[in-house]
Amino acid sequence: MYWIIVIFCLGILVALHELGHYAMARATGMKVHRFSVGFGPALFSFTSPKTGTVFQLGMLPLGGFVQILGMNPFEEDAFTDPASYQRKPVWQRALVILAGPLSNYIITLAVIFGLLTLAGMPHEVNEARVGTVTPDSPAAQAGLRANDRILEIDGTPHTTWDALVTTLRQSPERTLHLMIERDGRRFFAPITPKNVDGIGLIGITMPTTNVSLPPGEAAAFAWHKSLSLIENTLSSLAALISGKDKTVQAVGPPGIVKMGHQQLATGAAAFLSYLAYISLMLFLFNLLPIPALDGGRTLFLLFELITRKPVNRKFDAALNTIFFLLLMGAVLIVSIREIFFG
Repeated sequence: MYWIIVIFCLGILVALHELGHYAMARATGMKVHRFSVGFGPALFSFTSPKTGTVFQLGMLPLGGFVQILGMNPFEEDAFTDPASYQRKPVWQRALVILAGPLSNYIITLAVIFGLLTLAGMPHEVNEARVGTVTPDSPAAQAGLRANDRILEIDGTPHTTWDALVTTLRQSPERTLHLMIERDGRRFFAPITPKNVDGIGLIGITMPTTNVSLPPGEAAAFAWHKSLSLIENTLSSLAALISGKDKTVQAVGPPGIVKMGHQQLATGAAAFLSYLAYISLMLFLFNLLPIPALDGGRTLFLLFELITRKPVNRKFDAALNTIFFLLLMGAVLIVSIREIFFG
């Protein structure tokens, strides 16, 4: 069931991207032949008596597509019908192209805003309590768990995180006896802090509590968080292309779905954060100045705006086809690596 939910939600993100294209096309007076949620044979379809647009639900719930009159320059009436994409000013065509990625960015902001105002964001709490436990650490080996309260160390009461950390740091490789309170039950746990450059560490983090933010603060945080994610992603992309950082690897659909499954198993908030991040990645990916992507189409429109001459449609079609096949090939290679080699 987890896998189905993840794939369905990812499909919704892509469908909302296409909905952005559709909404802007209609707002600028373009005719839309078809809007499909999902691919493959239609399970259900409805034709709008007002616009003639066919709305359908495809058999494969993986994204969707929007078919705008004239988007294919070889289509009949592409250059004669006033409602055609090709007959509209450059700025209107650019709005239609950019509306898809923009919808993904808006989704990212909305999800982060919703999480901050409803679920809140983690704030550190100065309590002698376990936040998280690092696997294979002294704390994990001693059986400590998240939210365990540490009442005493060798008989000395500890009520704050600061006091707890001070004692642990001063006790590398010395066995300590901690009085733990868990679910109303108290017990002792011997633990030996690991010596890291003369400092005792047991592998626990500071406890946190979620605090909801006022709408204004949440909106500002969502904006700055999205910009930070964009900056980090572009840095990672540059490192991947240049080969400077060998730890950075491309992630394909199987890897994306696997990450979604892991986050969904963690909880609703973690899964929604994951969807916000994926939506932001769709925003960035589609804006790359590569033919076959929205960024490449925008680049061609910019060329037309500067030269006042459209790109040769045969050259445009050939270049988009070539890069589409290259992109699909790259996705296929990454997917095979993830499926068979982990």
